This record gives sequence, C-alpha cells and structure tokens, in this order.
Amino acid sequence: MNSSECEKTVDLPVYDSVNELLEACNQFDIKSKESGDFQSKRIQLSAFIREFHEDCGTLNSDIEEAIEQLEDKSCLFLMTAHQPNLFAYSGVLRKATLNHVLSSKLKDANLTVVNFFGIADQDLTNDRWVKSSLLPDAERSNGTFELRANLPENIMLNRVRKPSEETLEKWKKDIENWVYRKIHSIKSLSKELGIEPDLRRDSCLDNFKSFWGIVEQAYENSEYYSDFNAFIISKIVNEIWGYSTLFCRFSDCQQIFKDEFDYLLRHFAEYSSAVEEATKLASNTIGDGIPEQEYRLIPFWYHCDCGSKARLLADPQADSLTGRGMCLNCRKDYEIRLLSEGQSQISTILAKISARSLSMPLVFFSGLGVCCYVGGVGGLSYLKQAKFVAENLGGSFPPVATWRPQDIYCGIGQYEAILTFRKLCGSFDSSEYSSCLVRLRERTVEIKNEIERLESQKKLLMKQPNKPTETIDDIKALSVEQSRIRRETNFSMLARNVVLLENVERVKHLHPSIIDYAVNIGLEKVNGQWIEFLSKEAKLTSDVCLHTGISEITDRL
Repeated sequence: MNSSECEKTVDLPVYDSVNELLEACNQFDIKSKESGDFQSKRIQLSAFIREFHEDCGTLNSDIEEAIEQLEDKSCLFLMTAHQPNLFAYSGVLRKATLNHVLSSKLKDANLTVVNFFGIADQDLTNDRWVKSSLLPDAERSNGTFELRANLPENIMLNRVRKPSEETLEKWKKDIENWVYRKIHSIKSLSKELGIEPDLRRDSCLDNFKSFWGIVEQAYENSEYYSDFNAFIISKIVNEIWGYSTLFCRFSDCQQIFKDEFDYLLRHFAEYSSAVEEATKLASNTIGDGIPEQEYRLIPFWYHCDCGSKARLLADPQADSLTGRGMCLNCRKDYEIRLLSEGQSQISTILAKISARSLSMPLVFFSGLGVCCYVGGVGGLSYLKQAKFVAENLGGSFPPVATWRPQDIYCGIGQYEAILTFRKLCGSFDSSEYSSCLVRLRERTVEIKNEIERLESQKKLLMKQPNKPTETIDDIKALSVEQSRIRRETNFSMLARNVVLLENVERVKHLHPSIIDYAVNIGLEKVNGQWIEFLSKEAKLTSDVCLHTGISEITDRL
C-alpha cells in the first residue's frame, strides 16, 4: 500500500457550534453553485412538498412562501430526514430545530434559505423505533413504559394502514394512566420521605390534552401509518413551533432523481469499488455502517407488489447490468435488466425503487444542491462512508451536523426516579449511586446464596430412598429456615430494590418520546428553550438543561 492509500480515511468534519456550521454552509454553497444548476429539480420537488402539506393540513402562508423560494437559483438548501417513528423521540424533532436556527441566521445575512425534511416512508416496519415509543418509568421493566404498534414484518411503512381507533384510544388511556401513576408514586414517596410534593397534576394533563389534539388531527388526515407519524411531526414543527420547514415523502420525490440513479448505474464499477474500499477503511474506525457486502448490491431497493422490498445483487457484464434478488416478505424472485448495451433502463422502473442508506445522500445531495445536512447519531457511520464514495466518484459532500445531546430536565418520571434513589440510598447525591447499588447487590446475593445452600441440602435429603421420619422432619426444618430468612431479611423487597435502583440510572440516560416533553414542559416551551440554547453559541455536544414545572422543587432539594 502506497502512502496516498494509507492517508485515505472515512470521516466527517466535526462542527462544535452553530457559527462554525454556518461558515461551512456558506463556503460549500458557493462552490456547489459553480458546478451545477439545481433549480429544475427543486421546482419538481415543490409539487410533492405541496401535496404533503395539503394532505397534512399544514399548508400555510409561510410554507407557500418557502415553496416559492425553491424557484430562486440563489436559494440555500438545508436538509434533514428521518423515519416516521411512533411518537418520535426528541432527536428527530431537534433536527428541524437546528436547521431552523441555521436558516434564521443565514436569512439575517440577507440570504434566501429553505429547510427540507425528508420522510423516509419506504423504510421497513422491522426497526424498533418506528413501532415503539418510550416514557421514563422506574417501576417498569428496564425503567421504561412502552407504547407499541403491532405492525407486520418486512413491509414498507407507507403500505401499512394507520392504527385502529381502538389502538389510538388505548394509547391515550395508557399515557393518562402513566401520568396518574407517576404522580401518585411521587406523592407516596414524598410523604414517606417527609417532602412536600407540590405537584400540579392538571398542568401535566392539560399539556397532554394539547398534544393529543395534534395526534387526533394527524390521525384524521392520514390513511397510512407513515403519514400518521409524519403528520404529527409536521404539525409540531409547522404549526406549534411555526417553522417554515418543507416536508415531503421520499416515496413521492425519489422519482425526480432519474439522472442521479442513472449515473450510479452507468458508473457501477467505480461505485462498487469505492463502496468496498469505504467499508474496509471504516471497519477499524467507526461503528455500525453499511453491510460488508454492500458493494455487491445495486444502489437501490426494488419494490415488490406485496408491499415489501428486494435487495438486488449486481451482475455486471461487458455492456450490461442486471440486478437479481428475492422479496424479503413473499420470497418472489426478481431479475431486473438495468443497463443494456450501455443504455440505462431505469425509466421503466423508477416508480418501483428507493435509495438504500448509502445512496440516499449521494442522490439527494447532488440532485438538490444540499449545502448542509443535519443527521442523526445512528446514521453517522453510513454518512461517513457515503462521503468517501461521493468524493471518489468525483463529487462533493456538504457539511454534516448532528445535535443529539442529553436533555437534562425533571419531569414526573425523572422526579420519581430521584425520590426512589433518595429512599434507597438515603441521599440526593448521585455520586453515591454506584456504592449504594453495590451494597444492595452484595446483600441480595448473600441472602440468595444462603437460601440456595439450604435448597441444595433439601435436594440431597429428597434423593434418599425410603426416607425415615427424621429425614422428612429435617426437610421441613430447612424449608422453615428458608422462609424465616426470606421474611426477616425482606428478601423479595431487597431484590425489588436492586431492580428499582438499576432503573433509576436507566431513566436518567433515557432519550424519551416527545410525549414526555409535551407533558412535562409543553411543546411551545421546549422549542423556546432549545432555540435559546442554540442562540447562545453553545456547543452542539453540550447537554441541554430544560426547565419544567417540577424544576423548582428539585432545585430546592
């Protein structure tokens, strides 16, 4: 390996602050405008954006104005994207907030800017977060209360019907019950510890009622599961927060990228080689990225009539390229001719394909002239690899930013965990957590070992044939002794306390559903506090301290 090969890396620049990111966006936009004209594709995109907002009910004057700005050749295009997760966690929505703050600062410099949020509605139902939403709950398994949608496996999200009315009503009652349970638990713990709870249950329920009104509107306007969740996000971002962020379904807009898909097919050998090299370079430097055999695959999925998708294994010949694969759901075999005598055949299947994780940024960034992309922590690995591939194909890659800190705030679930810690450890000092947990575990193991030792003695006696009366009495005596140990040490409570203390830490580090923010802070206030944080030029990696109705109580403690 020569020196130039040794220097090759799969990586992305890190931007610590909004101002650093602004400078990078400006510089990249200047260079990209010198190399391409993106106006026609942006105008095509605008029709699908309008359709989404009409369906969602968020086509207001600000959205109309932003759509018109897509026709401006000088317009800066900021992008983010995500799956339409069930009651998405904060990381999904804060992407829109970072883009909004970026665009506001760029507009202050008299620049024309649009924010685009792509909804990855052709992703499969298998991912946990598209069908699961978590709330903090120290009393529950793993410290979480889970809302869950029952979805079929291996089906695209935009092919699954929205939940039944019964399911929606059950979710509503479950969340209300969670609020009641947490407040009751806090009051009980506070009384036991001699602390004045001073909780306002009505405030939490009023906040939830406002949030659920959004959910019901999204439900009424949607037909499919992906739209139901995407409409909730849009209504929060566009209506509650007042952003002019433009939303669009990937299933609608990917058909405008014929030229970009066509380029990847005609240069498949170079693409495949770059993907293979990126995979090898990334294996020692980053976490989960694209699969090791990605370089052998056609850079898009093929959609089956059953609602699922097929990976297409590439079969390149001298002047042709064929993709072969099997549907992940119904197992139907596909053989798709993609290049014939050097000519692309993609026009015939454009409506039945969708970009893979690696090719999505290659297609969207080059087609739309994206000058900044706000990604998620989970997608950084494949974005690093996509950048390597793009540059090896002679293209460029815009600045990529992430903003997924830990939000530090005290809601009803978090406050219950704090009081539980105080009850079990006798202190509010979190530095004592580890030593307290160790003591509890050691005491529990000690008692458990003694009970199991007596159980082993019982089993030995039970194996004796023709047991005399004395042996039976000995067995009974051992059982009595086990019961005494359990009773006097309160073993079941000790074991439960170990679980509760472990759950306290899980609650502390949980990135919960946006429901938790809505109930404890209120959606408007969440937006205001996030924007205030970003406006102070704080680091994008710094934790964010948010104020809640319970904050005054915890501050006193």
